[in-house]
Amino acid sequence: MTGGAYTEIAAPTSTSYIDTGRTNGTAYYYVVTASNANGESANSTEVNATPSTDLPVLPESDNTKNYMGMNTWFLTDWDGSFAFVDAMKHARPWRNAAWNGNVATDAYEWPLADASTVIFTGSPEQINGTYKLVFKGQADVTLMWAGGLITNKVYDANTNTTTADVTYEISSTGSSGLVFSNTKRTATSAVNTGFADVRLYRPGYPADGSVVFTSNYVNALKKTGVIRLMDWGATNNNMTQFWADRITPAHMFKMTPTYTGPGGESWGGLDINGNANHNPGVAIEHQIQLCNQVHSDCWINIPPAASDDYVQKLALALRYGTDGTNPYTSYQAHPVYPPLAPDLRVYLEYSNEIWNTAYGFYGFRVILDIAKSLLTPSVQTNHPLVQFAPTPANVYQLVYCYPAYRLAAISDIFRAVYGDASMMNRIRPVLMNQQGNANDTLRLALNWIDGYARSRNREVRSYFYGAGGSAYYGSDATISEADRGNADLYFSGAYDTQGISAMGLDALWAASFGLKRIAYEGGPSLDYYTQQQADAINLDPRMKDMIVNTHNAWSAMGGDLLMYYTVVGPREWNFSNDISNSNTPKNQGLDQLNRQPRAAVMVGQALPGEVAYSATDSRAQITSGYWGYNTTCDALPCWAGMDKSGEWMALKAHSDNAFSGNLTVNALSSIGAVVRVYINGVSQGNVTLTASDHLSDSTSLPVAIPKGLVAVRLELVSGWLNLHSAKITP
Repeated sequence: MTGGAYTEIAAPTSTSYIDTGRTNGTAYYYVVTASNANGESANSTEVNATPSTDLPVLPESDNTKNYMGMNTWFLTDWDGSFAFVDAMKHARPWRNAAWNGNVATDAYEWPLADASTVIFTGSPEQINGTYKLVFKGQADVTLMWAGGLITNKVYDANTNTTTADVTYEISSTGSSGLVFSNTKRTATSAVNTGFADVRLYRPGYPADGSVVFTSNYVNALKKTGVIRLMDWGATNNNMTQFWADRITPAHMFKMTPTYTGPGGESWGGLDINGNANHNPGVAIEHQIQLCNQVHSDCWINIPPAASDDYVQKLALALRYGTDGTNPYTSYQAHPVYPPLAPDLRVYLEYSNEIWNTAYGFYGFRVILDIAKSLLTPSVQTNHPLVQFAPTPANVYQLVYCYPAYRLAAISDIFRAVYGDASMMNRIRPVLMNQQGNANDTLRLALNWIDGYARSRNREVRSYFYGAGGSAYYGSDATISEADRGNADLYFSGAYDTQGISAMGLDALWAASFGLKRIAYEGGPSLDYYTQQQADAINLDPRMKDMIVNTHNAWSAMGGDLLMYYTVVGPREWNFSNDISNSNTPKNQGLDQLNRQPRAAVMVGQALPGEVAYSATDSRAQITSGYWGYNTTCDALPCWAGMDKSGEWMALKAHSDNAFSGNLTVNALSSIGAVVRVYINGVSQGNVTLTASDHLSDSTSLPVAIPKGLVAVRLELVSGWLNLHSAKITP
């Protein structure tokens, strides 16, 4: 109790101590003394603490800083990341010992006979050295496609464990691995019965699994504050529907399960050549470990066919950790696999690029099958996806609305696990679409969630934190195929003005519903460039300025979090072609952005002022639908045709400072109109226009104007009008 008497609980020799094993909800009172050769001091001032499993509310993001993230790439032997200390995490699926046929495996896909695999693809500098091999069982181990030695091989029959030193001495860039022959699963097994649980620890790291990721990989990811793990989750072709079918840390591989949709279409199990499809990604436990080790927020992509139960267990795993198979459902003092650190955030995205019809992007096909199954008379009147889609909806409109429908459900599942206080603070669902509202993907999805939310007396921002498309860009210079790799020509052009404009359009869409403009991927894109051509551009010192200046343009357009693609990997997009080099021009650009403040928003009309409809700039405003047309009112440009309740237009503006002001709508309405005003998705109230055959101002409405991007959304409640502008005065 407060004031004592006190019981000594520890005598630490350092200046910190963690008191564990206390009861949640009970207040504990502490004092500290210090001692030396002269004796012990008096008690310090008393402090108290109450342990709790509740998660603290995190501080708001610092809007003065550039907010950046980085994508991982697919985990393979040839991905260039060398991410895991245990190199076996990068290995290919097992084949027979001759590497010319398949081999039988157990439930965790460890071989049941002699086998081989490719573990590395890289240069001598990246591969050579002495590794520590550990596996269950016995085998003769030899190097595959590499020079070197196997030494100090020892078998412990008590633990059924073989250890050895494996020294690789390759002379040129290429692939290499290991061959296991004369295998015995246990001490008493017959020959050629396989082995299990193989680990191959890289040189310079402990051989006990205590360090999971290499320092080069961790340091490269530390340049930004969020890690998007879409490729580590193999999201594009991961057909996992149920938690029991996911890959765990104990799996060598995991065949992607077969998924059959409600329309009868099936995917997964086997690839187009009839071979086992081993592409379930990286276990969620390892994804969490990476975010914790880098100490970055964690962006998780939900597989397109994942069930509600899968999503709930994923939420539990992120909050409480797992035992390696199932998530805990409450706080654990010593979890086998810990949860995400409590001061880190989770970004949630449903699938990835659901509009992408290219081979390997199964998300589109899964959703198309669902959408087709809903287009029946008995379902159309009942299913929310159809209820709040355009009427009548075609199948592709339903496809583009579906991510909003599914992400809303995912959001509420996480809300049930984390609680209301964590939503949009710690848990941030993001609705990702095509850049620049291409194919109307953003308009359809946001209009759908707006209607759905209103039917439940909620707002869009209670479901989602952010929205938008990618943020890829290039050079405005005209570059022929023969000139690719000509850095002088590439950097002579302005930065991608069309791409930057599209970034701003998505920002207006997001802000109109109170959401942040977030890009799931972005950065310079060198599609169709060869390795030599891409290196000439990416490694040119001027690339640093391109990164910095275009990110500043992103911020000026109202952009918030930009997730760059990718830390290492394909030449078109990588930030380094060698993970040991984190000082490339692109990475230097990230370093500079970390040092400098975020660029001020400059898009649209400066406030206070008049935000007018533009007949010449189609990206100066957005509308809820396809109605309306350009006209003039008293010789000024107007948008005509707002004649149905619920139709709206949003105008783009910005303010250097937050302020309280007054708003009037300037429009022509021969019968009068009532207009509801939203500022960045927050309803401010209604204004009224009296009947007039000329432009006139509405009644005045007090409004709260935030600093930065300002989306002025004007929604018709009744009447009709031809809109000219909104005037905002201090």
